[in-house]
Amino acid sequence: MEKKTIGKFISALRKAHGMTQKELGEKLFVSDKTVSRWECDECTPELSLIPSIAEIFGITTDELLRGERNNPDREVSSEDVASSQKAKSDKQFKLMLHSRKKKFINLSLISIGLTIVGLIAAMICNLGFSKGLLGFCLASIFFVAATICQICFTVSSRLLVDEEEVEHAKEIKKANTDMVFSSAKIFFSILLTFAFCLPMATMIDGANFGLVFEDWIGYGLLTTAIVFVVVYVIYQLFICNILYKRGLVVFDEMQQEEIKRDKKLLIKLVCISIAIALVLGVCIIVWDNIGLDVGIKEMTFDNCADFKAFMENDYQQWYNEGYSCIDENGNVIFHVPIQSDGVVVVYPPSDEKDNEYYYPQKKYAKIYNSKGDVICEYYYNPNLYAVIQFTESADDKMPVTVITNQAHYNARVTFQTVESILYILIVVDFVIAIGIYIIKTNQSKKKS
Repeated sequence: MEKKTIGKFISALRKAHGMTQKELGEKLFVSDKTVSRWECDECTPELSLIPSIAEIFGITTDELLRGERNNPDREVSSEDVASSQKAKSDKQFKLMLHSRKKKFINLSLISIGLTIVGLIAAMICNLGFSKGLLGFCLASIFFVAATICQICFTVSSRLLVDEEEVEHAKEIKKANTDMVFSSAKIFFSILLTFAFCLPMATMIDGANFGLVFEDWIGYGLLTTAIVFVVVYVIYQLFICNILYKRGLVVFDEMQQEEIKRDKKLLIKLVCISIAIALVLGVCIIVWDNIGLDVGIKEMTFDNCADFKAFMENDYQQWYNEGYSCIDENGNVIFHVPIQSDGVVVVYPPSDEKDNEYYYPQKKYAKIYNSKGDVICEYYYNPNLYAVIQFTESADDKMPVTVITNQAHYNARVTFQTVESILYILIVVDFVIAIGIYIIKTNQSKKKS
């Protein structure tokens, strides 16, 4: 009497249902070679597949394990068998798809973890040991490892589509598309984290001595914002199209129309934003060349009396408000008025170097005419003036142009303020473009 085995029973059931080994393997998501090995009794199906095999053939798991039916005379209609097979096949496919997605998510956590570890390593090296370049290099190693891992996870989790098996092809393509887009988001996050760490290597102080936390946050966020805008535009304009043409992602007709519409809007906004940025960039270049000179307030005096009165008044104001001067070593020394018993005391300048409040005393400079006669004697304090320019061609050296250090400082503050505003306008230009793009795309989706 022939021994009853699971393999021979599976073979008999398969033939009775008019199925090939390949068709049975496709329903169980295994190869036809695996089915052949079962039927030859070289191995037995995995325990997780036993219920699925039993459901496909409309038998119980007990009957499958024993290798025979409990009631051999029982007949099952072909329609019932086909309906049962389809239901069980769909159930098995959903379980397999859910398992594959869950595995992909768990593996992706490894890439995210490597990215976080890289950022922590950069923070420790930069802030803890003031080694900005070392921190950046360590972080880059982790970022590259995270990228390679995510590529491997995406490739290994991707499901192959059998064009002849149209039953689940659409679901498989959608699952593959979701995985690709999820990986794209992770790659995007890795790149932005890399951009955040980039200032540690590109700035001289950061590379050699590390960046302080405030500078790192400021420059890091600025670099991240720039990279975000550039990469997002490249992704929307080029990368999505490449993925679609290579069959790595699929879109339905409505999605394709949305992508085309969003792409046209993005191109339009990018062109307008770049044009505005170029205009502002030209303004910055022009301002760098003429801005400081235009902003400096010059004072012109036509006679010696007015010039001398101004210089005397300037000295008195310098002395009364508390004064500063440059010592022999080039250091700036500040002297602030002291309040004593309700009275404000300002110690006068003194040439006594041992004096606690030593400052150069009031000294005078002289203006000579062509005959060598003194035509004007005025107080000259190098701590107060950036430029004092006489008219050498005139016998009385008048008019004289004076630019105070305060005027020079005010002009530089104005210059830097205007320049900063121009740079901020460039950033605002792109921020507004991004905002318009997000609002327009959301409105289009709601209308659809």
